[in-house]
Parts: sequence; C-alpha cells; structure tokens
Amino acid sequence: MRIPFLHAAAITFLLMGAAGLLIREIALQPDGHLHAHVLSIGQGDSILLVSPSGAQILVDGGVDLSPLEEIGKRMPFFDRTIELVVLTHPNTDHMTVFPELLKRYTVKQVLLSGVQFKLGLYEAMLEEIDHAGIPVILADPSKDIVFDDGLILDIIWPPETTFGSEPKELNDVSIVLRAMFGTGSILLTGDIEEPAESRILASGADVRSTVLKVAHHGSRTSSTTGFLLAVDPKLAVMSLGAGNSYGHPHPDVLDRFRHFGIPVQRTDLDGSVEIVF
Repeated sequence: MRIPFLHAAAITFLLMGAAGLLIREIALQPDGHLHAHVLSIGQGDSILLVSPSGAQILVDGGVDLSPLEEIGKRMPFFDRTIELVVLTHPNTDHMTVFPELLKRYTVKQVLLSGVQFKLGLYEAMLEEIDHAGIPVILADPSKDIVFDDGLILDIIWPPETTFGSEPKELNDVSIVLRAMFGTGSILLTGDIEEPAESRILASGADVRSTVLKVAHHGSRTSSTTGFLLAVDPKLAVMSLGAGNSYGHPHPDVLDRFRHFGIPVQRTDLDGSVEIVF
C-alpha cells in the first residue's frame, strides 16, 4: 500500500518528535548527583535543586511567571510534584510565581521564615498553602532538612526568633541555606546584606561552600570581605536581569570577587547556570 507523501512526512515528523521527547526524558532521569540550576528569569531569584534521586526543591520564584517555563524544561514531562518550595523572604522579585505554581504542581512542603509582612502576593501565597493543606516548615538553624538520598539542607539563617516578627529590613531575615551532597555544597543567601552577614559570622555558623549564590543580585550592600573569606567559594553565581535599573552587579562587588580570584557566572550574561555535584 502506498502512503501519500504528506502522510509519510507527517509520520516521520511525529516519530522524530517522539524520539526527541524520549531523549529529553532519559536525560532528566535521576543520575545520583545534586544538580543546582540558577535560573535565568530576569531581575530576581529562582533556584531549582534536583536531588540525587530526582526530588525537586525550588528556592524562590522570581519577579514574574517565567520560572514556570524554566522549571518545566528541567523536570520530566509527567512529573507534577515539587518536594519542597522555599521562600527566602517575601519580596516580589523572589516570589511572584508561587501562587500560580502552588495551583499547577503538587507541593509536598513549604519552608518559610514566618515573618509578618503586608503584601497581597505574600498573603495570596499563604492562602493557597492553607487551601491546599500543604505542611509548612519554619526555618530553624538547629534543624537540618535531610533527604534519604544524602542531600542535606543546612539552615543557617534567620534565627528562630524571627517567626511572627515584623522586620524593618526584610532582606536581612532572608532564609540562608546550604545544600550539601558528598563533598560539594552551594550556599543560597537570598538578599542578605552586611548586617546579616556579620551576625551569621558572629554566630559561628559554618558557611564554607563550594559555590556561592551571591546575595542581593550583586548589590554593593552584600558580599562583604569577611563573608567571602568565610565562605571561600570556588565559584560565585549572580542572578540578575540584563540592563537592570539598580546597577547590579555593583563594580565594587565584582572587584572583590576578582581580588580573591573567585570566578563569577551571571544569569544576565550566561543564561541559566547549572552546577553538578
């Protein structure tokens, strides 16, 4: 039987598409490594961690809905579950996607600092968490989050006393956590600035990490000399938008990294950055 040319071409196209999807799905299967994706989502933060067994942890949700597309590229097609969502602090450039994400995905747990803050977007997120019955973990530096596959989320900041407070400086009560697997680690710092960096160092917390996600998009008010010396990273990653109106990253901060010989990757120049441990 003859197959008309157009039908044959359509079948070939479908087969090629199916093959491409299969290759993509194979590539996204767990490989026993920790993958940290600092997503290119403009002037904001959104980091997707994929654990060695394939669990997904989303830290912050950017300034718009673009993280949905970026997350979709890095999750298997039929996987609609995110094991943990972390909101470092309720600023719009870190959380805009969350109300919609909580509707589209099954989220097993949410990690919050528990601060009080009047922001419609934050209130909408809390309402969606309550509506969906999602368990909430409150950040507590005395309690790590440990996964069965060996991934450890070491919560470093803020202090437990932050719960229920109305902080004057939201940035400085950002959740700071260190994702550790094997001999590798990445320190996620939200938008902390010099006062929080100093208090973290004064607390004696171990912040040494292989990779540093630079705080506050490379702002001049963060990444102090003492903090960089304590972290001693082999790589720094900045999340920021091209041509942003804030002047991020500040030249002084770039000079500081250059002085210590720390290579820097930037989402505004390099796109999404993936680190594999």
